[in-house]
Amino acid sequence: MTSKMADLGINAVRQARVQRGLTQGELARRAGISRQALGAIEAGTYQPGVAVALALARELGESVEHLFGSGGEHYRHVDARWVTGEARPPGRIPVALARVGGKLVAVAQPAMRMALAPAAGILERAARHHAEVATYLSPGEIDLTLLIAGCDPAVAMLADFFARHRLAASVVALPSSSYSALTALHEGRVHVAGAHLRDPRTGEYNLQSVGHLLKGRRTVLVNFAQWELGLAVAPNNPKGIRGFADLARSDLRMVNREVGSGARLFLDESVAGAGLDRARIAGYTTELPGHLEVAYAVACGQADLGVTIRVAAQACGCDFLPMRLERYDLVMFEGEMEGEPLKALLDTLSARRFAAEVSQLCLYDTQRMGEVVARID
Repeated sequence: MTSKMADLGINAVRQARVQRGLTQGELARRAGISRQALGAIEAGTYQPGVAVALALARELGESVEHLFGSGGEHYRHVDARWVTGEARPPGRIPVALARVGGKLVAVAQPAMRMALAPAAGILERAARHHAEVATYLSPGEIDLTLLIAGCDPAVAMLADFFARHRLAASVVALPSSSYSALTALHEGRVHVAGAHLRDPRTGEYNLQSVGHLLKGRRTVLVNFAQWELGLAVAPNNPKGIRGFADLARSDLRMVNREVGSGARLFLDESVAGAGLDRARIAGYTTELPGHLEVAYAVACGQADLGVTIRVAAQACGCDFLPMRLERYDLVMFEGEMEGEPLKALLDTLSARRFAAEVSQLCLYDTQRMGEVVARID
């Protein structure tokens, strides 16, 4: 967030809040931040991250551009042909842009979809530590493949960025919980593990888990983003769900994530903190493998709520109740960082354009993207 954005946003945020008759405390609660943080934003002593700026804009019914100035050098508005026979639908609508017949056309694009994933080859024979694979890839193509395990749906944007900018490497995403991703890294099955595991004692992310699971290897943690973790609920929240205490209600059914995921860790801690008995919560043992799967189950009416991230909830058309900001890091071994796949990844994470795209499309805070958070021996 630039100083220009902060300067422009100081009076605009306060003015919009006063015009709507909101107190600082009320706006702060609705935006998921502390009253002190909002006061500092209005006083100009604190520059909000992207996620906070977007939350304030949403609650005030204003655009980020109006409250905080320009969204950055890579973000601009274009006029395109919109052939749907209707005005703009409600909510955030992802679109594809192309020039067709000499005219710029915008087409609504599904935020998520079932798709057949491309593969490098077919497994023909396998023993305990050996596999024979039939593949059309050359040795060079295989050497330039980056394997990333983790739970972030935005990894699809990383693969798209590699392709659009003709980077030599390609990306293969392996959906996985944070714990399983770190285990895969430890066992030499991937180059990178994505994790958001919070230590309840210190409030720090990933350091304790990485130190425990990957001890004996020089490990580097590089930040990808901060995201909002919370509850996905049906559109317009028909059951009036406000938080974890509502899980005591007999009319609610939830879906859960698997043990080892950051979302499951957060839920387990929150349920214990609320003094609830897991065995009496309907759906607590129903485990799904990812953020999108949780949001989709809620959207389809299979559950009333589930812990997920904002981008997943919005992709499935759910309402979202933010609970806390989390740090999502990419973990890798230092000795692998000079290889071409990881060099391509690190170059991309340091590109302002990629950070801006992820921030705009996923509502992540990408101010620290590409920053080395920690090095662990």
